[in-house]
Amino acid sequence: MIYAAPVSVSKEPVTRECATMTLQRPFGPLVLDVWEPRAPAKAAKDAAPVLLIHGWGGTGSYWRETARYLSETVKVIVPDLPGTGRSQPVNWPQNIFNQVDTLVYILDTLGLERVQVVGHSMGGAMAVLLADARPQQVERLALTSLCFFMSEAQETMYKTAMGIFKLTMSFRPGWLAQVPLVPQLVATRYFYRVPKDNELLRQGLRDYLELDKETAAACADDAPNPVITQAGARIRVPTLLIACRQDQVMPVQNVDFTLKTIPNSQIRWIDKCGHMPMVEKPQEYFALLHEFLRL
Repeated sequence: MIYAAPVSVSKEPVTRECATMTLQRPFGPLVLDVWEPRAPAKAAKDAAPVLLIHGWGGTGSYWRETARYLSETVKVIVPDLPGTGRSQPVNWPQNIFNQVDTLVYILDTLGLERVQVVGHSMGGAMAVLLADARPQQVERLALTSLCFFMSEAQETMYKTAMGIFKLTMSFRPGWLAQVPLVPQLVATRYFYRVPKDNELLRQGLRDYLELDKETAAACADDAPNPVITQAGARIRVPTLLIACRQDQVMPVQNVDFTLKTIPNSQIRWIDKCGHMPMVEKPQEYFALLHEFLRL
């Protein structure tokens, strides 16, 4: 693979907690937040930075509280993947393998010789592919709300459902996020108990409404690719699966299969929680990350 140097790099402080980097890439801008550790002296010996990878339909915005928690002791990197959030417009669609190339580019550009990776949903699949592509760099892997497909029948069902879903992406007016109760209604798909933070829910819906359609479709098409499962079977680094009992997006019956596929893996369950534990049950989720990662 060939990685071109960025045309330009700009750093803009967005809060006192983190800074924003904009890397100019051939496909368009790549925007990421970099959280420097507030108390690095308290970090575990040789603790590596943490890369947080968001899932399909979202942006790095829902990682904010996770990044704030982890950056107490280690550097945290949170990109908006190309075609999402601030990493737009894109000059051509980015599929899941293009996204992994971008993640590799981030590691190289930031000079990260070692990294701990936390991926959520489809971001977990990207984390698996990243660990497979850079086994000497990825030290630990935490996969949240992710499981592998177990059969062709499941893949067919997914493709049919996603085909219908992609048709609905043609109608995504931005004003929907401002219609009373619409964000809450959409959120019932992703939460066991919908959070009361209305602005958080509106932001989540806006992130979806503003996605690059072709990039979203390309990534969705790649989700059942058996290459992902094959990569998982080659992973040797310590891997934590975090699964939620009431997840309506990920088929929880596939978790045991995923656990058996990834050699050096363990599972932790969160009860009474949907697809996004970092938002719905943050303290329980953070405790699991704290136990597993070197912080």
